[in-house]
Amino acid sequence: MTTQRTPLTSERRTFLALKGRLLYGKYCGTDGQGICAENFAIYHLQRDEGEVVAEFLAFLELQIADLRRADPERRMAMTESLAARIRRHLESATPTPEDSWPGP
Repeated sequence: MTTQRTPLTSERRTFLALKGRLLYGKYCGTDGQGICAENFAIYHLQRDEGEVVAEFLAFLELQIADLRRADPERRMAMTESLAARIRRHLESATPTPEDSWPGP
């Protein structure tokens, strides 16, 4: 089900970009799998706000580039996996929360 879309002002986009970054940082630092950040992406896809997700994915790609140079906290694998899952959701016509959980 798609929720009602709210127009995205530049202030709202800036806020959502910061929120996505904070969610990414929260889960990277606790050995998580980025589930909270992934659900953030799914939620905005369901709201027909793909541009928010595309911007978040661009942020993750920059993080991956930085992690290739130095990864003292071992975030690379989680970040690559998170970016790949979000990319699949973005390319998918109907993202679902069931798709977000990493398999065994």
